[in-house]
Amino acid sequence: MSLILIAAVDRRFAIGNRNKLLYNLPEDMKRFRMLTSGHTGILGRETLDSFPGGKPLPNRKNVVISRNYVNQEQLPDLVVVRSVEDALEEAKGDGDVFVLGGQSIYSALAPFCDRALLTRIDAESDDADAFFPNLDETDDWEIEWESESFVSASGLRFRYVDYLHKRK
Repeated sequence: MSLILIAAVDRRFAIGNRNKLLYNLPEDMKRFRMLTSGHTGILGRETLDSFPGGKPLPNRKNVVISRNYVNQEQLPDLVVVRSVEDALEEAKGDGDVFVLGGQSIYSALAPFCDRALLTRIDAESDDADAFFPNLDETDDWEIEWESESFVSASGLRFRYVDYLHKRK
């Protein structure tokens, strides 16, 4: 299993406000779908709630970490576990496994991850209440690859940055 963080972050590594994404980047959403489709995603209950209709992402195994989520209906692509350890056990053997958020899930799983695929948005939100771990402030992570800068259809400038977790 290869565990991979994936997120869109601004200059301060902000990711959201009130359980919504901060920025609209159609190009990032397309890339996210391409990279994660057919794979397992680990996420928290609030992130699941933020998806359309609160439903799991299609064409993925959605492993939701929650101590109090009660699944009212059987959904074929949804597995609810109670802990990070249970999520890692559930995803064992699944190949590429993507960590989809939110803030506490990113923080809890970052030490176990091999890579991080970030969309770095050249903007800064004053309204953010959720943040991704700042990989630039730690010696544990290094930039493996960085794209050129692009301008989104929404007018925002962004680039893709892949990080590698250095093992000690």
